[in-house]
Amino acid sequence: MDLIKIILPIALTTSLLCHAEQTPLERSLSQELTKAVTKINAKGAQIIDEETRLDYAATFKNFIIYNNTMINYSADQLDVKAFEPIIEKVLIGTLCANKALESFINLGVIMVYRFHGKNGLYITELSKDMSTCKKIQ
Repeated sequence: MDLIKIILPIALTTSLLCHAEQTPLERSLSQELTKAVTKINAKGAQIIDEETRLDYAATFKNFIIYNNTMINYSADQLDVKAFEPIIEKVLIGTLCANKALESFINLGVIMVYRFHGKNGLYITELSKDMSTCKKIQ
């Protein structure tokens, strides 16, 4: 108990001193990603194809996160080892060539695609660091 009384103030002080403010570039990126997410979410849930619904998007730092539901499958009906390569090829593999995402490439946005089953349970997520597209092009 006495050890906690000693360590807790040190931990709190250290965490406060380590807090860094956003740089102007980070702040600008956060603002742009927030605008993009707000625009996506204003439309409500969107059917992407016969299997997928985009429920909502979120952002954190340089991440944009797309939360999707596989509308015809519960989480236990999908084999993640078979599902991930399909998403990698059909979705993640096409991002660098998408001209509409050029600003995300330049800003180093990390795009995350999270999938849930129709029962709401987590299936998997895949991501793409868009800054790696510069090396590919």
